[in-house]
Amino acid sequence: MYTENYLKKAFPVNGLSEQQLIFCGFENQELASKKRNNVFERIKSNDIQSKLDIVDYIELQNRKMPSFKPKYFVNENDVVGYVNPFCKHCHSHKLVKWNYTTRKLITNDFNGEIKIQRYKCNRCGKTFQTEFEGQFEPYCNFSEELKNKAIKTKELNWSSLRDISEYYQIFNGINISYETVRKSLIVIEGNQIQYDVPKTSGYYGYDAQWVKIEKEWKYRHVLFDLVQEIPIAELFTDEDNDEIVYQFINENTEQRNRIAIVTDLKTGYGKVMHQLKFKKHQYCIFHFKLAISKLIRDYLRELRREMARQLKEINKNASQKSIDAEVEKIVKAEKKEIKYALQLLYYLFKEKTWNKVLSYIELIKANLNTFPEFLREYLKKNFLPRYKSFLYYLEKPHKGKLTHTNNKTEGYFRGTMPKAYKRKYRTLEGIINQIYHKGNGWIKNKRKDENIRKFY
Repeated sequence: MYTENYLKKAFPVNGLSEQQLIFCGFENQELASKKRNNVFERIKSNDIQSKLDIVDYIELQNRKMPSFKPKYFVNENDVVGYVNPFCKHCHSHKLVKWNYTTRKLITNDFNGEIKIQRYKCNRCGKTFQTEFEGQFEPYCNFSEELKNKAIKTKELNWSSLRDISEYYQIFNGINISYETVRKSLIVIEGNQIQYDVPKTSGYYGYDAQWVKIEKEWKYRHVLFDLVQEIPIAELFTDEDNDEIVYQFINENTEQRNRIAIVTDLKTGYGKVMHQLKFKKHQYCIFHFKLAISKLIRDYLRELRREMARQLKEINKNASQKSIDAEVEKIVKAEKKEIKYALQLLYYLFKEKTWNKVLSYIELIKANLNTFPEFLREYLKKNFLPRYKSFLYYLEKPHKGKLTHTNNKTEGYFRGTMPKAYKRKYRTLEGIINQIYHKGNGWIKNKRKDENIRKFY
């Protein structure tokens, strides 16, 4: 079956009617009228086709077969107009042709001026001209297809606006200002991004990070599909609270598909995920270890301070050097105890099965009195009452799907907005659209990798 692709591709406007061919001159009239397999073969002429630098093409002639419906045609005066015009103000079809104007159009294959038909409405009295919706924006000479190259470039790398402008000159021989490039990259309005993800796995990662715009910090919230390893949605806000998190996740997930979600240990997340009715809420083990490390640092810092104070009171004539040496001996012994406790605790996360990990929890409880007091109290309050929330990734239904950390979401953060670029954007609109293009590039790469894995 012949399709629209058989029509001349070099013309700057798609959807031109075959009526335009009636007015084209041909160098070989005999060849122009010759019919082969229900297809007319035509060659380049010296009038409208030559002016627009249209290459040879095949015209679809089989009217009995379904074909595209053209919106535009070229008349005998080389003026491009609508096949079925109507007033864009009042939608009336009572129109008259009202002279024409010229418009410069630039595409991948064409760079020149064409005549554009103007119309006047007999009903409302207003005038308008032929517009090429979906192909050219109003008052813009560059085609959408050409401008989309800037988006494709942004999806691939971190090229600056001026670099992309230079690419157009190198590869297309076209001078496009970096401001035009910037405008072509603005496709998202507002403070939220929703990616084209037809179906989610039900296993999610949620996290938030800081981004700085004009000396003001914003929160960047991300909902991530852990199985497909692609972003689902993003939200930028001035503040971070449980209500915002609830609304964001609720709007971008279906209740029947909320199997499990991974978050850090921030207070309030447990309540939010319970309200959202996730079947499992996995806490990130990496953030748990970070919390333990901070707890130990704070404890040792306070221990040093307290030991130094006590030693000074006992021996007021002792030098600072001797006091510091004595303090380090005490801290070293304390570190040894802490190290032993951590080895016992962290071995829990090396277990491979759900039953083994439950047995190991009992071992930790039995030896809890051997832990340093500060660590024992922390585990009693923050870990043991909800220890299963750190271990759901080992349950049989979720094994291999639910992750024990939120590293995949963190990796997406680093891939789409590295630390070095966080401070380079002056507007929220700019950073949102940058992240949107990088996010789409991320999704394409992941799907490409998935196809490669399926192939092998």
